[in-house]
Amino acid sequence: MEHFQVACDNCGAELIPAAAYCEKCGAHTRRARRLVRLAIRVELVFFLGVVLMVAGFVWVYAIQH
Repeated sequence: MEHFQVACDNCGAELIPAAAYCEKCGAHTRRARRLVRLAIRVELVFFLGVVLMVAGFVWVYAIQH
């Protein structure tokens, strides 16, 4: 069972279940901030994978010539 934040950390207003931001002050909820951090990590891992793949192709090309 998932527990939802019931009050805004910024202004204390009551939040609707699974809210991403406070309707009163606009602050993001803890859940929304956590999801943003997760998305950034996923993007960084993907970017590093692409960089490593390109570096690998460059290295293979360089040793063949």
